[in-house]
Amino acid sequence: MSDKNKIGQPDEQEDFLSLEDDERMPSRPDNRQGTKNTSHKRTASNKSGSRPGSSRRKSGKRRKAETEQYVHYIIAGVLIIMVVVAAVKLIIWNIGKDSGYDPDNITSEFETEALDYIQPLDPELLAGREDDGVTTIVALGNNPFSDERGKDGLAEMIAEKCDAVVYNCAFPDTYISMKNTEYSDNFPQDALSLYLTTASLCGNNYDLMEHAVGLLSDKDSAYTDALETLKGVDFSKVDMIVIMYDLNDYKDKRPVMDENNDINLLTWDGALNASIQQIQQKYPYIRLVVMSPAYGQFKDNDGKMINGDTEDFGNGVLPDYVLHEIDVAMANGVSILDHYYGTINEDEAEKCLTDGYHLNKMGRERVAARFAREIFNVGKE
Repeated sequence: MSDKNKIGQPDEQEDFLSLEDDERMPSRPDNRQGTKNTSHKRTASNKSGSRPGSSRRKSGKRRKAETEQYVHYIIAGVLIIMVVVAAVKLIIWNIGKDSGYDPDNITSEFETEALDYIQPLDPELLAGREDDGVTTIVALGNNPFSDERGKDGLAEMIAEKCDAVVYNCAFPDTYISMKNTEYSDNFPQDALSLYLTTASLCGNNYDLMEHAVGLLSDKDSAYTDALETLKGVDFSKVDMIVIMYDLNDYKDKRPVMDENNDINLLTWDGALNASIQQIQQKYPYIRLVVMSPAYGQFKDNDGKMINGDTEDFGNGVLPDYVLHEIDVAMANGVSILDHYYGTINEDEAEKCLTDGYHLNKMGRERVAARFAREIFNVGKE
């Protein structure tokens, strides 16, 4: 057997095996045809749909594109809504509403807030003190209390509204501060100033005050009445001391304060500060209430009307005195009622004041009513 035949022999063997297989298997022309068709269909299907993975990727891309398109629609819708809402609000704002403002109505009225400071007495300061069941008040000051001592007076109005006993110990035309460093008969009102009055009642020595009243009583019997009332007070039974002075210190151009001495008796601040501390040391169980001046104006020696709200004599305008008085009261932990902004302001001056700054009956009624409401809660729900 030649090499050529050896090489070709496997081919003949393969043909023989293939022929034997064909002879063993029955002839199934239909199956072959079906197989052929199936193979054709499978081939056609693969051709038309490409690969399965490729189909899924294309489907995912379509869904992503559709989602992005929906997001754009949503954003556009939100923007449209915002524009519409803004437009509606702008239209409403342009239309506005009636505020009641009348440009032709000229008025000087304005709203202000009272600068009150209400401080109850520390209960510990009342420890061991027996309550006699009577509310006893001592009134110190000048004209707001001293101008009228009868039933239409401020002290009597407070007594009625607060169901209290009120001793009116106020001296007319006096001051919180002193004019001179030492007392002089040339100005006896110094002995009746707030500090020397409190020094007398704390020391229970009224000799200097009696001397000064002797020099002034010919002018006004109110000096004698006030001193006799003060001397008759039993301070062991007093529950409260109320202090109220008008604009006299401002009118007399007294200094407001001394930055280097907070108890300088020649200043508004210093005399008030020293007086409060003196009472607190001697009678710690007595509650102190300070009441500020109300609004006021007056005529000077030349007949010019001086408005306390705007005229500065070098120590500040009247509201500056009020603000300093509030500061002193707060620093010492005592209550203060702001009558300048809270009770009688410039717009109500004509109804509540005489001579520009003295309280009339209506003015006293307002001060008494506000005192009763803020200090004793009278009329509050």
